[in-house]
Amino acid sequence: MGRDKATIQVGSTTLIRHTYDVAKEIFSEIMIVSSLHSAIEGIEARIVRDALPVSGSLTGIVTALLYAETPYVFVLGCDMPFLTASAIRHVVSEVHGEQIVIPKTEDGFEPMHAVYHRSCLSTLLSAIERDHMKVSRLFPFFCVKTLASNPLFFNNGVSVFTNINTWEELARAERVLG
Repeated sequence: MGRDKATIQVGSTTLIRHTYDVAKEIFSEIMIVSSLHSAIEGIEARIVRDALPVSGSLTGIVTALLYAETPYVFVLGCDMPFLTASAIRHVVSEVHGEQIVIPKTEDGFEPMHAVYHRSCLSTLLSAIERDHMKVSRLFPFFCVKTLASNPLFFNNGVSVFTNINTWEELARAERVLG
């Protein structure tokens, strides 16, 4: 999009603020992984920089696991305007000792709306070192629970996993959220 998606306005709020507000309904501790921000107005969360100089969502996941103080981390993208607390609660409720719990839609896996255990860290770091940046390629190395489509994964008829990558997608989200 040519700019920081986190601070893009959708309706009356920014994408990062929406993500933070929804996550705050569920989690008492929130960490934001960002190489662009040291603080974000109105958000009281620990902000950490990417641990590696490699861009990509896998680097963000690794960074969250490195800095987490809990055995499990729920990872969210900051650019999901249809995100709901009920979808997050559903994914979290499905964790029963697996290393990764991840929704799968007809579009594929949703690595930025999934739960990861800290035991994944060394394998994920090795993958980054080898430039294998797709999380789903690493599933054979982990105990993974895949979650099928669920009505909780929709908000106003739109997938909660929908993210904003273009100005057209932003305009569509604003129309739907009205």
